[in-house]
Amino acid sequence: MLQNNIKFLRNLIRQKSSYYNRHNAKKDILIEVQGDLLYGIHPVKLAIKAKRRTIHKIFYNKYSEKAVELAESAVAQNAAVKMQQISRANLDELTRLAFRYKDHHVHQGIVADVSKMYPIPIDYKMPQFPELTYDYGRDLEGEKFVLLMYNILDPMNVGAMLRSALYFGVTKVILAGDRQDLSGMISKTSSGALEMMSIFALRNPVTFLQDLKEKNWQILALSTPNPSLKDTRQLNQVGSGDKPTILVIGSEGIGIPAEVLQCADTGIYIPSLQQCRNDTIVENDPGECFVDSVNVSVATGIAIHHLVSTRS
Repeated sequence: MLQNNIKFLRNLIRQKSSYYNRHNAKKDILIEVQGDLLYGIHPVKLAIKAKRRTIHKIFYNKYSEKAVELAESAVAQNAAVKMQQISRANLDELTRLAFRYKDHHVHQGIVADVSKMYPIPIDYKMPQFPELTYDYGRDLEGEKFVLLMYNILDPMNVGAMLRSALYFGVTKVILAGDRQDLSGMISKTSSGALEMMSIFALRNPVTFLQDLKEKNWQILALSTPNPSLKDTRQLNQVGSGDKPTILVIGSEGIGIPAEVLQCADTGIYIPSLQQCRNDTIVENDPGECFVDSVNVSVATGIAIHHLVSTRS
């Protein structure tokens, strides 16, 4: 009985090995890339839908049914799009070489060579891209809620924040301070949300926020109590009311600079409710607890959901 089981397992391993070698064999091939690489079903699908990027070429694995359908759909919509069938192993290597941030990328059998995406500059110019222009009346007037991300550098956090923002109905995001390029990794982490959003960038957030305040915007900053803030409240004590609202969120390490915090009408924070060392539930006293904060992308989702849901 034992010998039969061992024989069965050996045959199964050989079958799986043979299947992998047939479907995933890595070959030395020449691949020319013109722009950025997007990978994964949702980012590529939404990039095609949004029509903001030029799709140069799509690399796909013929054993991925969804990838084949998506590649054929792109070519059907635009005959100029080229297709190239490559193995899963070659797709692995292509994404690994393009995105060295981590070793493995879930490409789902499809990678697209697309034009690079740039944020729309608010208070500066990009001469090489004269079509990227900001106009308050066209871009922000009439918006109910906008997110401003300051110094968010981790592409995984940026993508997760964009995904949450779009899910809760926010389509306009502004980047300030040091920032990441709008890469394929961010698009993937955002599940393609990046492709459907308007992303802006600015260099002087203080002037920009002061200008919004004169236009009757409410400015909120996600921050723990800070001397630079005029007023700080728990999130559940604040609503966005009927004013257009901009929520400023800083990085986990540096946070929001004092000069930017001073522009805020109110600082908001998410109180902790956890079992702490003294076996009691402590509100707003992270010093007594084992975990003193949540990830910035998690905090962003919680804050946006509350503020958008409490609009008058």
